[in-house]
Amino acid sequence: MGRKKGVLLSYILMVVEVLSTLLLTPFIIRSLGASEYGVYKLAASVVSYLTLLDLGIGNSIVRFTAKYKEHHDYANMNRFVGVAQTFYAIMAAIALIIGFVLIQIFPTVFATGLTESEILLGQRLLGITIINSAVTLFTAVYPNIIIGYGLFSVSKGISIASTVLRIIITFVALELGFKSIAIVSINLLLTIISRSIMAFYSYGVLKIKFSLKGANKDFVSEIVGYSFWILLQMIATQINAYADQVLLGAFVSGASVAIAIYSIGSQLVQYFQSIGSALGGVLMPGVVSIVERGATPKQLEDEMVRIGRMAFIILGTIYAGFLLYGKQFIQLWAGNEYEEGFFAAALLMLAYLFICSESIGTSILWAKNEHKEQAILKFVIVLVNIVLTVFLIRWNALYGATIGTFISLALGDVLVMNILFKKKIEINLKRYYKNLLKGVFPSILLGAALNLIFKMLKLSGWLGFMINVGVYVIIVGLLLWFFGMNTSEKQMIKSLIKMPRSKCKQ
Repeated sequence: MGRKKGVLLSYILMVVEVLSTLLLTPFIIRSLGASEYGVYKLAASVVSYLTLLDLGIGNSIVRFTAKYKEHHDYANMNRFVGVAQTFYAIMAAIALIIGFVLIQIFPTVFATGLTESEILLGQRLLGITIINSAVTLFTAVYPNIIIGYGLFSVSKGISIASTVLRIIITFVALELGFKSIAIVSINLLLTIISRSIMAFYSYGVLKIKFSLKGANKDFVSEIVGYSFWILLQMIATQINAYADQVLLGAFVSGASVAIAIYSIGSQLVQYFQSIGSALGGVLMPGVVSIVERGATPKQLEDEMVRIGRMAFIILGTIYAGFLLYGKQFIQLWAGNEYEEGFFAAALLMLAYLFICSESIGTSILWAKNEHKEQAILKFVIVLVNIVLTVFLIRWNALYGATIGTFISLALGDVLVMNILFKKKIEINLKRYYKNLLKGVFPSILLGAALNLIFKMLKLSGWLGFMINVGVYVIIVGLLLWFFGMNTSEKQMIKSLIKMPRSKCKQ
């Protein structure tokens, strides 16, 4: 029941976050204009690399907290938390130092792509977002402890409340005429408030104690050894997520508009990723427990198929619908001038359709501490992205950046990962994909084909778009229910639907 509740809350949070950005983004674009919006997204892309200072410790906290809790080893848990908090305090200080350097070199790095006024704005945005990153790092131990304990109602509840507040306050601020500086300032304020609540909960309710007693070399080495390879994967992921905007800003003349267009596509991809990864944080504690109990390769493969099918049902339905109506959505949502963002979103979503459906395999590798080769291979492949992108954007800024990233994702996060799943988890890839796609793929494909006929009506405007999507969801949903889903999947959906009702009755 705990995992089901976590899944439900994760998707509620995901829906709130996606809807918040869907509602706010067009309003932000129109309030800021393409130029300032491009600088705003560029600053966010630059500062995003500071999250790498986490060095994989965040994932380690979830993994080791779940492990120590499973064995009721609270002495080691407190010792581990003490080491983690000390580490984060140091990383927060380093983030501020690096941030100061970034602000100083920003004019030199982006002299080609930005005007003087855009550079000045970018520096101001960097300053505030860097402080936000430092606060996030310093307090990162608290949300991860709460997740490690499996208390999803607390962690997700705080995040949902924070997101809703951000929507309301940001909307009011923009209505009053404030610009991008206000947006990042609001984010900083809400980060401070939400993390303070999590810290109080960790100290006051969970009675977590920070202790460095007994934290000898061997103890720290185990943590660092596990976290280092997580760090390499974080670097690889971060490069793929934000390198394109940075490279466009550094190498393409007049890049702010191109970045804005690409950002629309990448923003939609991030929504897609968030839907697929909503299960990740919820499942990690459970995966650790399964591995600690000595699950067989067949049991782990079954777990990958079970979770992967649910992810593929959701993501496959969304992806096929996006191919049908995505361009119409972008035109309505952001404006006709951002229509080219459809290409970036459609191509990158294809890669993430499989990456996110298989992400439970990565959680298993982390739980088994078998992620060293995964990190090295992914990092090497991702370096290809930089080389390809630098070369291809000289041919075409938008298409080149997209294709370079897609090739990197397809090689590193799909092909390489499948090889590692076969080697480390010992799954049968042929049987895995057969079970993953069984019933689901043909149902979605048939549903999309039937909607091509309905699309001939050429319904326009937001009302036409909603009718199109509504008909599509009904057709695909019925096909999946009667031909695509198995009994356990139907039962899980029924239980998730019944859960809120049962809460209301209580």
